[in-house]
Amino acid sequence: MNVVVVHQAAELARLGHEVELITRRSSPDLPETVELSSGVTVRHLDVGPPRLLAKGDHEALMEEFGVALAAHLQEHPCDVLHAEHWFSGIAALPAARALGIPLVQSYHSIAADPDSPLTEGERPESPGRLAGEKRLAGEVDLVVAVSEAERATILGRLGADPDRVRVVPLGVDTRMFRPCEPGECAERREWLDRGGRPEVLVAGRLHPLKGVDLAVRAVAAIPAERRPVLRVIGVPPPDGDDYARSLHELVAESGMLATVAFDGALRRQDLAERLRRTTLVLMPSHSETFGLVALEGEASGIPVIARSVGGLRESVVDGETGLLLTGDDPEVWAAAIDRLLADEELATRMGKAARRFALTRNWRASARKLARVYRDLLADAAGR
Repeated sequence: MNVVVVHQAAELARLGHEVELITRRSSPDLPETVELSSGVTVRHLDVGPPRLLAKGDHEALMEEFGVALAAHLQEHPCDVLHAEHWFSGIAALPAARALGIPLVQSYHSIAADPDSPLTEGERPESPGRLAGEKRLAGEVDLVVAVSEAERATILGRLGADPDRVRVVPLGVDTRMFRPCEPGECAERREWLDRGGRPEVLVAGRLHPLKGVDLAVRAVAAIPAERRPVLRVIGVPPPDGDDYARSLHELVAESGMLATVAFDGALRRQDLAERLRRTTLVLMPSHSETFGLVALEGEASGIPVIARSVGGLRESVVDGETGLLLTGDDPEVWAAAIDRLLADEELATRMGKAARRFALTRNWRASARKLARVYRDLLADAAGR
């Protein structure tokens, strides 16, 4: 389940709210309800085949999910309905209107026209997405964006009413994502002193939008004697095998087989542990509404080198918690990586600033702001 939804739900429950996460049953072994944490219940509706589906396959199930959702809400009413992603919003619209429940929409990413550059965002994975996202912007009671950058996209591309778009920044688990303890730091220092290579890390879907190929080219452009290990965390989406294959081919062609590690998908705890062992986090994404991995790296006390786009301009403070770069020139990225690897004092200073910055962006603060959004929406509805 989406890490953002899980963390915000848990913190809302700690603030005294009852939270139900409604989704479809994706495995025949899943029970009807699961208590995810105190005050948070997951409800599985029988919609479509009980298996995981590619993102684009959900569009065909929206009407069926909407009918099942309406039936559930008639028996189990709620004060606010919050749809995550566009297909959930389209499915929820009829139920929300019929039952008089205020509907909040979060997109998490906004689809771009298929012919636009990658900097505009990800391509629609199903035919109805572009129209569906625009329809929701005009019909839901409120839209919640995760950054000012996403808000600007929602206003400019989807034509939403500015008064009905609020920003609730994401948070980070600063207990899980933390700097290395003295013993862990000493172990890493000993490894480097013995001639071990420092690590730089890139994490995310193996998809062209994430720009992992640029990370490979940048590290390959660093002279072999100073070249760090590039650790790639993530797996391709169901339709992304071609890009993943091209990455492996690029690694081989670049003579990087000994200095690139593909670790696949990691649990959050394992990612946090891996971050404590790394030296730099790379975020070469062409587009990001926020850049949660950047914030997780900063919480771990690690400087972040990111592309200066979208929400990354808000989650990375250029020159303080890391560096923001423009363009696709591997030499420029290589120089930035080389600079921070060579200047340990600068990297340490940025890492400490990164941790301080991340401590102001925790999930509790995010949930409190989201709860205020809900309260304001209910007050407005009551006053109509």
